[in-house]
Amino acid sequence: MRKIVVLLLIFAGVGSVFAQKGKVTSANNYLTNGQIVKAWEAIQVAEQHEKTMAYDKTFMVKGKILQAIGESEDAEVKKLVEDPLPKAFEAYKKALELDEKGNMLKSITLSLPMLNNDFINLGVEHFTAREYAEAVEAFEYSLEISKFDVFGGSVDTIIIYNTALAAYNAEDWDKAIKYFNETKELNYGGTGVYQLLNRTYFSMGDSLGAENSMKEGIEAYQEEDVILLELIQYYLNTSRDDDAMAYLNIAKAKSPDNKVLWYVEGILHDKQGNTDKAVDSYKKAIDIDPEYFDPYYNLGVIQFNEGVKLQEAANQIMDNEEFKVAKEKMDAAFALAIPSFEKAIEIDPESRESLENLKILYYRLQMMDKRELVIKKLDELDSK
Repeated sequence: MRKIVVLLLIFAGVGSVFAQKGKVTSANNYLTNGQIVKAWEAIQVAEQHEKTMAYDKTFMVKGKILQAIGESEDAEVKKLVEDPLPKAFEAYKKALELDEKGNMLKSITLSLPMLNNDFINLGVEHFTAREYAEAVEAFEYSLEISKFDVFGGSVDTIIIYNTALAAYNAEDWDKAIKYFNETKELNYGGTGVYQLLNRTYFSMGDSLGAENSMKEGIEAYQEEDVILLELIQYYLNTSRDDDAMAYLNIAKAKSPDNKVLWYVEGILHDKQGNTDKAVDSYKKAIDIDPEYFDPYYNLGVIQFNEGVKLQEAANQIMDNEEFKVAKEKMDAAFALAIPSFEKAIEIDPESRESLENLKILYYRLQMMDKRELVIKKLDELDSK
């Protein structure tokens, strides 16, 4: 009689286990029939029971249900769980961890491509809504999923780039650098990746990292000028004029007809006090593009300043005849500046600086009719 009691207890225990595993099966059946709410209720019961809380299939089915919730358009279904897609992936990983015999792998593997796509879509939604940190998280789940064998080792460079871009917009500089570096190593994104990487380094306050990145970009894309120009601008901003000139010469050798390079060279020569060379460089930029505003304006400034220097020298002369000669030179210098500013105004009629300089020059040379026209134009600008 005692043996019968023991056997009954054993069968009762086995029956309890089967009963709870039946809950998992029921949850899966509900899901198959599109009854997601009931499926979720059933799997929660199974997950909390001691007999099935460590059962691999519990978490495999839970992952499928959570994935279905994440993909559902039904408002009642969607409110069942917050952030269902990350939780689905965690459930799948838990199932694989508990699955000692490899029974769950095939079923989970079949679900991963769609889950990967779900995360990509979620990342795009967050990015579009400017929820950049959330976009990073979604894209990173996609990148993690893509490491599974079912994807055959393929690398989705676009998602890596999008992750970097989302991290950049989220001001998560460490992740931005990580993913931009991965992107460039995959030869994706061209010079734009280097430009964003440079800005990331500057945002972090790492100017050396930015400088090295720009140099690397110049080496990687030798036919392109954009990064080269950024490096030159960086050297200009940091008063490293010799470095700027060295890279400017490299750029000019590659693109001798680039008007901007000649204009920048003029700025460097002007800054170093090499006025004649600056004038030559500005004139070369104008030869390439006769409608290029900036070199006309800078050329006018050099000519104007030369007149100011001659005026200061003339003011020191006491002899009338000598002063007269000096004044003629001064007026000639001022007169030379007028065509430069007039052309600048022709190109950009609202250049206040050019108009102000012309107002002074016309007064000095007693060109009062033209001065009145300039004053009228300035008044019109003030009234806008």
